[in-house]
Amino acid sequence: MKSNKIKIMVADDHQLFIEGLKALLRESKDIVLAGEAENGQKLLELLQTDIPDVILMDIKMPVMDGVAATRKVKELYPQIKILALTMNEDPIFISEMLKCGASGYLLKNTGKEELIGAIKKVYAGEKFLSNEVSNKLIEKMFSNDSSMGSSNNMPGSNPAYGRKVEITKRELEIIRLIAKEMTNTEIAAHLNNSPMTVITHRKNLLRKLGVKNTAGLIRYAVQNKLLED
Repeated sequence: MKSNKIKIMVADDHQLFIEGLKALLRESKDIVLAGEAENGQKLLELLQTDIPDVILMDIKMPVMDGVAATRKVKELYPQIKILALTMNEDPIFISEMLKCGASGYLLKNTGKEELIGAIKKVYAGEKFLSNEVSNKLIEKMFSNDSSMGSSNNMPGSNPAYGRKVEITKRELEIIRLIAKEMTNTEIAAHLNNSPMTVITHRKNLLRKLGVKNTAGLIRYAVQNKLLED
């Protein structure tokens, strides 16, 4: 009989951390730890015989680091979801992991409930960034803006940031709910819509505002004071 538990593997070179993770997950009825690897190369060897649903990926590891491992895993096994779980809060690494295909990014100082919730969300096909990680990305964006000279601020480089875009009442509602960290499903329930309708609205907003992701969407909303009542 097939188990309904989410099968995960962890790639991390700190054995004490792995032992703590095992103890934490042992209490979960929904998640099972199927394997562990001390680096990206060992992880790839494990995947030759066993495929998990989610991989918890550290970044700084010997032999093959988490960024390279994430890129390779997504190339070979695109169905596997990857959640970065690390002490590294550098926005450069956060961005790189997401570009390589990670579905989420979480710091190791997270609590049990947030970790389990993050695993469940990426398993369900959603994205997850902790508050700390989201803030780091937004801070970096504002920092980059303040350091850019007029020669770099070419038309189209930041399509919507310097101008007002006409936004419908429903789109404004969705932006504000996204800013409250509600998922597509939660927003759909709140607005009495289907999740697919919410996803369509989000895609339209990204295209309309000329931004690539939720962080860019929030950044535009903050700059144009859309989150204020």
